[in-house]
Amino acid sequence: MESVIRFYDGYDEASRLTTDNSRKLEFITTTHILDKYISAEHKILDLGAGTGIYSFYYADKGSSIISTDLTPKHVEIIQSKIKSGGYTNMTAEPADATDLSRFEPGSFDAVFCLGPMYHLRDLADQRKCISECLRVLKPGGILAVAYINKFFMLPYMVKGDSRFLTDRWVAKILGEGRISSADEDCFWTDAYFHTPEEIEQLLGDHGVDKLDNAATDGIGVLMKDTVNRFSEEQFDSWVQYHLRTCSEPSILGISNHGLYVGRK
Repeated sequence: MESVIRFYDGYDEASRLTTDNSRKLEFITTTHILDKYISAEHKILDLGAGTGIYSFYYADKGSSIISTDLTPKHVEIIQSKIKSGGYTNMTAEPADATDLSRFEPGSFDAVFCLGPMYHLRDLADQRKCISECLRVLKPGGILAVAYINKFFMLPYMVKGDSRFLTDRWVAKILGEGRISSADEDCFWTDAYFHTPEEIEQLLGDHGVDKLDNAATDGIGVLMKDTVNRFSEEQFDSWVQYHLRTCSEPSILGISNHGLYVGRK
């Protein structure tokens, strides 16, 4: 995972969900869905937390949070915000989502896995991650897993650079569903892309009961120039449209990010 850490060392993760309307949709939708299941009494483990946007959101609501990330820079940013904000219900530490042995079984009411699935290229590691999430989760607890949609990737790549429209890349995305930082023309870092059906199968194989599977940014990324020109009133209307349609399968399949929420 060193290549993933190197990538995020040079990436501004703190502004990823806040810089424009199309990016805000992911945060708006994720919290809209999770708010149905998360309460102030819950103890939450946030894996792959980035710089902690969801951790702080739920800490502000009163939940007890342990925020973790594989990238030391991110953990340091969260720790600094915890100190400056005087948060007593939140801590941050480095952690690999495939090894949560430091946490006792059944320690958490909810586990957020909102980043690790993007970068676990091997199915064995994905299964290990889900198994670890469920081990530390209480019976009846909530597991939220974010994923990047396989069907989104090629249109997005081609929209940015038509050189990606080759038989090789079509086969790679739809067949392998993964990319490697070692690839000569890698456009990101080590990554894996799921279909909505694949993520449901993965969680179902572990006995998780599905509650939601939603398109967290819908088609907003593919039409981001239009979405970013919306007035505040227009954007509010777009958000209402989006929230009412984000679980529609035909939209879920083309969204950049998806969010699966299940119960142990």
